[in-house]
Amino acid sequence: MSVGRGNQLESYANRDELVEQGYTIVPGVFSQDWLDEFRDWTSDYFDQHHIDRRYRFQGSAIRVYSPDRWEREDAAVKNHPELMSRILPDPIADRFFHDPSFHAACELLQFEGLQSEGKLIVLSKPAHGPPLYWHQDFSNWNSPEAATPWPTMVFLSTYLTDTSKANGCLRVIPGSHRRRVDLHDVLPDAHGAAVQALQDLNTPVFADHPDAVDIPMKAGDLIAADARLLHAAHPNDTDERRTLVLAWHKVFPFPEPPSWWTRPIPDVVQGADPTVEYEPRRAPTEYLR
Repeated sequence: MSVGRGNQLESYANRDELVEQGYTIVPGVFSQDWLDEFRDWTSDYFDQHHIDRRYRFQGSAIRVYSPDRWEREDAAVKNHPELMSRILPDPIADRFFHDPSFHAACELLQFEGLQSEGKLIVLSKPAHGPPLYWHQDFSNWNSPEAATPWPTMVFLSTYLTDTSKANGCLRVIPGSHRRRVDLHDVLPDAHGAAVQALQDLNTPVFADHPDAVDIPMKAGDLIAADARLLHAAHPNDTDERRTLVLAWHKVFPFPEPPSWWTRPIPDVVQGADPTVEYEPRRAPTEYLR
């Protein structure tokens, strides 16, 4: 399906897949020119920078701010010696956020209240890089927001090259954003010191899972996924770098449901006070059943 030519049935299918499975793919969103520009930018960056070994499972964790968003960033972040090597402002970020086809894809998914963080994350697995551990990225599990049947935080991402199991494609456990599985009870917090320090790849954190599915994609396809979804990536067993560009977005401001929502709403969500702040928590609570 090409963005701009999808019909309403396709829109419903993608929207409902995101709600039910925790992810959906919109094919062919980003143009060849767009991909070439990002490939050149990322190649130049990785030619000039050493990536800290702690990010070996992710491949990298480069944050690229839009210049406008960078102006509003805290000075402590801008001047932090450890962060300065992997965060930077660059107009290339606006190429993502202002791309008309990207916005058309968001309309196709019937997103409402979409709010960008204004920064990209570049995750680039080098040739023969290790797998990415199983994890989910939601950090508000103490809040009844965790119980919404619809997403409130999504990552929107594209790969700069075609992906397959051989070069480290994404793998997910469909439905794990709303259904507890055995992995939830053994995983360390995502991207924390404990998981970054792992040496043994023969652990459940990296293991095959009976419910897992591989998500090979074409360069320029857009994947949208719920932050609560368990996901990982295969190792890159090829001689070529595999790079993706990802941006986090808030969507469907809590506790209001999407305007198109017709199904039951959990009582804990209906009665939630949006002004209450909860202590951040990475591990799922009783809101995941």
